[in-house]
Amino acid sequence: MALETMKNNRYRMVRPLGSGSTGEVYLVEDTLRNRQEVVLKLLHAYAHPLTHDAQSASRAFLFEAGAISQLTHPNILPLLDYGTETVDGEVVPFIVTPYCSEGSLATWLEKRSNDDVLTLEDAARLVRQVAAALQYAHDQGIVHRDVKSANVFIRSTLNGPPAMLVADFSFAQPIPEARVSGLDIRGTPEYMAPEQWEGQVVPASDQYALGVLVYQLLTGRLPFQGGIEQLRDAHLKSWPTPPSTINPTLSPEIDAVVGRALAKKPGERYPTITAFAEAFTRAIQPVPVPVASPPPPEGINVWNVTGTPPPPTPARRLSPGMIILISVLALLVVLGGIGLIANAYSNKSAQSSANATATANTNVTGTANAHATGTAQSNSNANGTATANKNATATANHRSPVFKVFSDRL
Repeated sequence: MALETMKNNRYRMVRPLGSGSTGEVYLVEDTLRNRQEVVLKLLHAYAHPLTHDAQSASRAFLFEAGAISQLTHPNILPLLDYGTETVDGEVVPFIVTPYCSEGSLATWLEKRSNDDVLTLEDAARLVRQVAAALQYAHDQGIVHRDVKSANVFIRSTLNGPPAMLVADFSFAQPIPEARVSGLDIRGTPEYMAPEQWEGQVVPASDQYALGVLVYQLLTGRLPFQGGIEQLRDAHLKSWPTPPSTINPTLSPEIDAVVGRALAKKPGERYPTITAFAEAFTRAIQPVPVPVASPPPPEGINVWNVTGTPPPPTPARRLSPGMIILISVLALLVVLGGIGLIANAYSNKSAQSSANATATANTNVTGTANAHATGTAQSNSNANGTATANKNATATANHRSPVFKVFSDRL
């Protein structure tokens, strides 16, 4: 196809890059950009099958391209130029984007070796970047409609991991129109959401396609394969094999997150594509398992582990107020002990005096009784005995309260 006539000889072809059902892709030089190499994609008129003539197709394309050209995001491949050209009597739309020499994810998947392993951290970073670009487009009222590995390009950075750039919004339509039933079915069958097969496209349709892409990156294969009819039935009715079944290193949490993004109904997926990316990032984090430290084996000196004994625990210093309080309490204890000893000594002295008095009384009574015995003859013994018993009883009754009080004090 003669490109020299396009845009008044602005673009000069370097080489073809490929072709597909939607158009042809060329690497060209932009003479207005110091011969910078860019990508020019010619979109065939049948990219708009609902339109009945080239003019209608041209208007539809220009509407979409105008909306896409307003998207400015670090993870979106910018649209440098767009328009229509008449080629061989046919009006053909075209778009121009920057050239990424690193290629797309599809190219990387095809060429990678067994050593080119995509870590979970790399996968999460990729998902976050693609989701950020698509969320931005959704906020502007645009659905991509064709998220796939071939439309995610890689761009190297100087001091960090490569950046992901979402490209080819040529199928995107404003959300209000995308929700109207009866639209033509457009997209890549391996990535299309169930509602997309029925002509209904919503932002969650892009989430489903990103879920397919994540599945592909984690397992090395697509969730469904086959012809058009087989793919349609699978996306509408079947559930894919859990990713961990194919890649045993994956956790059940990752299975759950990817499975929700691939739910058959849009309302059962994550509320936004950003929420999906955040859930995936959380799912790849290892779950910490608390492990109690085992006691050291018997006979092992734990100090020998480091070779240095642990520092002694510093003695707790008492405040001045606490020292005064303790001193006062100690003094009270000493004074109380002295009081108890003095009290006990006083009680013992009182007991000794009482015993002496009782003994004296007994002696006096004995003398009187002896004199009475000599005078009263035979009855004096009985009287003396009775008197002695009475005095003994009186003495005992006088002493018992003293012992009782002393015992109580002790």
